[in-house]
Amino acid sequence: MARTPARSAHHPVERGTRDKWTDPGAGARYVGPRFRTKRAALRDPALVERILDRHGVRPSLRPVLDAPCGTGRLRGVLERRGIRYVGLDVSLPMLREARRGEETDLVMAFVDRIPFRDDSFDVVVCCRLLHHLHDVEEAQSVVRELVRVAHRMVIVSFWDAASLHAWRARVGLRQSEGPRGRHALRKRVLKRMFDAAGAEVVDFQHSFRFVSQQAFAVALKRAPVVETAPAPEALAEKLIDLSGGATGSLV
Repeated sequence: MARTPARSAHHPVERGTRDKWTDPGAGARYVGPRFRTKRAALRDPALVERILDRHGVRPSLRPVLDAPCGTGRLRGVLERRGIRYVGLDVSLPMLREARRGEETDLVMAFVDRIPFRDDSFDVVVCCRLLHHLHDVEEAQSVVRELVRVAHRMVIVSFWDAASLHAWRARVGLRQSEGPRGRHALRKRVLKRMFDAAGAEVVDFQHSFRFVSQQAFAVALKRAPVVETAPAPEALAEKLIDLSGGATGSLV
């Protein structure tokens, strides 16, 4: 059953972005006209499956988080691999569509306020969100939260500023959606976002490089840096205590 997000007096992601798909018919519209052809419906799942194969993602003790999950389009790709799936979205109509058929773990929450502890998920997937965010600060808050709850890897889609579609929009050959519409990101900007959040982008995947604007980045979470190491004398003392049958704490 979907859980309701906690209310907050201030929220970094603007309400217009959050409310885009929350009207009652949003879920049905997204699974219908939005991806009406088989090619359109399979494009994102196929790319995610390619990434999972390339980076050896297998079932783990930790589940995989799909945030935002929308109507659960990526669920089949993950569950076919024996991976426990958890979907998160702020839109109740989307979650209702995602719940059709089999029961699954769904959470109603904001992507930049994920109600889980650090390192809760082996992999976090974020598809078709960043290009809806209107400035770098919004995107950075989302990337930081995705990295926080990931244990190992984050897979995130974005609109590639180096694509043909983005270039046509910049030179005026394609109608711009304006400053509040969807927009593309440069790869170096996305890399800096992940670096600031504690992860390193190691791979980019495209349907058609330099043509398709939708692309995916793969980031590996960096291991925390240990500030100080135990002195050799202290370590030796603990080993001696253990061999002598001491019952004190190792911490």
